[in-house]
Amino acid sequence: MNSNTSINNTRLIAVCIILFTAFLFLFNTGKRDLWAPDEPRYAQVSKEMRDSGNFIVPHLNSEPYPDKPPLLFWLINLFSIPFGKITALSSRLPSAFAGIGCCLAIFYLGKSLYHNTRIALMASLLLATSSKFLWMAHRVAFDVLLTFFVMMAIVCFYKGYAARHNHSPITPPISPPLQGKDEGEVKKQERRYYTLFYIFMALGVLTKGPIGFIIPFCIVLTYLILKKDIRVLKETRPWIGGAIFAFIVFTWVYLASIYGGKEYTYQILFKQNVGRFASSFAHKHPFYYYFTNFPVNFIPWSIFIPSIAIYLFSKEGRAKTQHISLPVVWFVVVFIFFSIVSGKRDIYVLPLYPAAALITAWFLNEFVEQFREKHFKRIGYYPCYILCGITLALSILLPIAVYKLFPQYTSSTIPFVAILLFGGLVMLRFVRYARIIPFLFALIFIIFFAFTIGTLKAIPILNQYKSAKEICDNANSVMKPGEKLAIYDFFRDPYLFYTNRNHIEVLRGIDELRRFLDSNERVFLFIQEKDFREVSKLLEIPMFVLEKDSVGHRDMLFISNKKVSEI
Repeated sequence: MNSNTSINNTRLIAVCIILFTAFLFLFNTGKRDLWAPDEPRYAQVSKEMRDSGNFIVPHLNSEPYPDKPPLLFWLINLFSIPFGKITALSSRLPSAFAGIGCCLAIFYLGKSLYHNTRIALMASLLLATSSKFLWMAHRVAFDVLLTFFVMMAIVCFYKGYAARHNHSPITPPISPPLQGKDEGEVKKQERRYYTLFYIFMALGVLTKGPIGFIIPFCIVLTYLILKKDIRVLKETRPWIGGAIFAFIVFTWVYLASIYGGKEYTYQILFKQNVGRFASSFAHKHPFYYYFTNFPVNFIPWSIFIPSIAIYLFSKEGRAKTQHISLPVVWFVVVFIFFSIVSGKRDIYVLPLYPAAALITAWFLNEFVEQFREKHFKRIGYYPCYILCGITLALSILLPIAVYKLFPQYTSSTIPFVAILLFGGLVMLRFVRYARIIPFLFALIFIIFFAFTIGTLKAIPILNQYKSAKEICDNANSVMKPGEKLAIYDFFRDPYLFYTNRNHIEVLRGIDELRRFLDSNERVFLFIQEKDFREVSKLLEIPMFVLEKDSVGHRDMLFISNKKVSEI
């Protein structure tokens, strides 16, 4: 196969990846309302940024919001331009497109690392269909965007490194192929990649703070130390790259310090970053948290983790570990770093998912090529049979579980049962006849169809319980512009966004509640039903329930100090 044919095939596969992931991440993604706590919060910050015209210092409830840098909010506003307002769809588009970008980037990185199209394609598909990554690509969140920038920083570093060290990588579309170039042109390409390396790290910082720099830099540094090639850091021209990095990051930091003041600067630079690392004020978990959490969130591909570990420590596997040195370093560095950090959430380790997909794809390719070998008889086939068993078991257990818990929705499980039962039998047949590649694609398409149907069947049902939009819409139909609205003693973000306000007073304690309701004006209040029962015994002020709804795990009431007839 000549180089032109290879390049054309690579581009064709890249287009297929884009189409597959675009459908997977974008289909029906705007039909679901914004779910608390994070989604409506980030949408509201973006809305207040748009309404105020202040794109430097993010605000929430008309107060500076120092928890996160502004890049995601900028992108949400950018994607909202065609809609004329901030919507659920426009708020999720940055995550969806970042997810598509991650799957495309991992394909090109896999081509460069392994010189194997099958591994690269499998890595892309494995990443797209891993449970946590798939779900986060459908949410308003910083983490998929951060993962994309971290990944692109690593890709660009490796492309520059490989160009200089004659690894002859397949070049992604950001530049023409390096083959056949003279020394000057190769050096120019190398510098371009290293410049992009620093730019993507800077964009990572603007997405989620210093972690956008720390993660890719530590990965690269550890990789070079293990390669005994630390001098390469000088080739990245850190004085020039550092200047570009500083210009991008500190331009915003400087402007934010002017518009937000010293307190805002301290919060965004120190408390929300150094503070969370040293002694987190939220999400504290033990060191081993990710040892149990990650395998659950990398389902179904985490089934192969024990087999991968056994193979890497075997005689056959140890001889080939140099092929996966970069993704292994990538995985270990991110895993250890966030295990050390005191605050832990499952989404924090999302940047290691591409590395996990690369390692798993490499192992599966080894399995495909050596499936008859003795050392693969057990470690390769056992996970496949387990996946078949789980798929078939789910086809039986799912309708039973739904019938026991939510009998009114039992009929909604029929499409899932059909997919799981038929898919499980097909997978079992492929494994029995040692057709591993068809088995893997069958599993991928089971996930694809099950998730797609889930967005049509399951998500609307869950939306009824998770969304605050209905009670807010009813509240909006009652309230007149300018009338006061408050919330009693809990987070406010969904109610702030769906009432289309930029400020809602939060009442803390019975005295503030009495002061608010004891008014000659009509005032309105969101309050949890359990709190309403308590305060109604203590207050002599009349309170009239106008609406009731279940939002997540809360039973919410919308009340007023006036009767409905007076309103």
